[in-house]
Amino acid sequence: MGYSNFFTVAAFGTLFAASPTLAIDIAVDANAGIKKISPYLYGRNIDKISDGDAEVTEEESAFINQMLEAGIHMLRANNGNNATRYNWRHKMTVHPDWYNNVYSHDWAITAQKVLDKMPGVDAMYAFQLTGYAASSTDYNFPDWNWKQEHGTYATQTFDLAGGGEVSEDGKTLIKAGDPSLYNMEWPADSTVAIIPHWKDELKFDMSRFKYWSMDNEMEIWRGTHSDLDLPVTGDFLVERYIDVAKKARAAWGDIKLTGPVAANEWQWCSVSSYNKEDRPKGEDRNYCWLEYFIMKVAEEQKKSGVRLLDVFDIHWYPTEKDYESRVNWHRVLFDTTYNYPGANGIKMVGGNWDNKITKEYIFARINQWLEKYFGKDHGITLGITETSIIDNDPMVTALIYASFLGTMQDNGVEIFTPWTWGDGMYETVHLFSRYGHPNRVQSTSSNDSLVSAYSSISNKGDSLTVIFVNRAEKDAQDIDLNLANFAS
Repeated sequence: MGYSNFFTVAAFGTLFAASPTLAIDIAVDANAGIKKISPYLYGRNIDKISDGDAEVTEEESAFINQMLEAGIHMLRANNGNNATRYNWRHKMTVHPDWYNNVYSHDWAITAQKVLDKMPGVDAMYAFQLTGYAASSTDYNFPDWNWKQEHGTYATQTFDLAGGGEVSEDGKTLIKAGDPSLYNMEWPADSTVAIIPHWKDELKFDMSRFKYWSMDNEMEIWRGTHSDLDLPVTGDFLVERYIDVAKKARAAWGDIKLTGPVAANEWQWCSVSSYNKEDRPKGEDRNYCWLEYFIMKVAEEQKKSGVRLLDVFDIHWYPTEKDYESRVNWHRVLFDTTYNYPGANGIKMVGGNWDNKITKEYIFARINQWLEKYFGKDHGITLGITETSIIDNDPMVTALIYASFLGTMQDNGVEIFTPWTWGDGMYETVHLFSRYGHPNRVQSTSSNDSLVSAYSSISNKGDSLTVIFVNRAEKDAQDIDLNLANFAS
């Protein structure tokens, strides 16, 4: 072939080569199951990069260099709940987890830092869907003065901006603040106008900012943005989504829209208040929120001819503490055989509570719904833009993270940006991003729940990397590796 072939093996946990009769059989076929691996699997939420000062500090520079060295390719830069009422014109946002106080923020600053300092890294920002954005910093609750006078902060989730009052012990809300004092109306036209502003006025390279999140965890706005008192029903959320999505697509045809950015496992299926007249003809049932969202957006896309969704984006914060559950979290995404101990909201997947449902396979379900309502070849991919998978043991964290990355590569997931970051994660993403290759190839294991192999091959087919994950808590594993269609 005119060149030498290279074969690389890396392992999480301990493996031994051994007699085939004693070993776990691993088969890798370099010609089978070839899929392009999205570089945006190697991502995280933004941290330690200020959007208030254009100067790059020494700490920021060290953080940026660490991400570049590790091979990070995607930053989710909208800061979650703080994105919902971001006002790009006034450069400020409401902090809903901190009394609804309004502070200065300028996304254009972090965007410029990404452009100037982070080659090969793209960033995701967000549109606002509530219809409101921050308008003034003049009506903040005086949190620091309160702490000096009372020795502690008042309960942070109280709606105190805008003249609210709280009891002397800080634990009882006496009067909520007036949200009209620090919010302004912010229709779809206003939120999507950031696109021509960045593209035409600031002259940003928008190819680095293709992905735009459709707000954040909108089905829990009644809690996270309680001061707005929004009617959070399926119909209301879909209506707000479609309005902004259409205008965003009109502003930039090549934009990538990610939604619905659902909050957690319980919320995947728990939004109620569905209108009977919106049910398909002949059906008399409620819908899991994610299925309902897909159904209604697909209906509007077919009717309008406007592409309304590019990446189906969810959040997930698993809470199990035991080792066995943690090293199997990746199986919640696609494994139709796995009985997940944390299965909860999914029990309402059929519209009513069914306690017998213990198999989650949420991404497999979403793929089924996407094909059912959008049709085959819809082109909508998958992503998780918030999760926390950190364990106290960095090796366990690495095992969990590697299992997520490998599973997502095997199934064509496009975006993965964990919210929290811990020891073991930089080393893991470095291995996958720097030593892996652009194309996934098929790997099978005779005991995949214990030892998985995740394989990738170069574009020329001359280099192959196999990453093994041994999920045994203590024991080394013997493996017998069989390579097909690759001359090492």
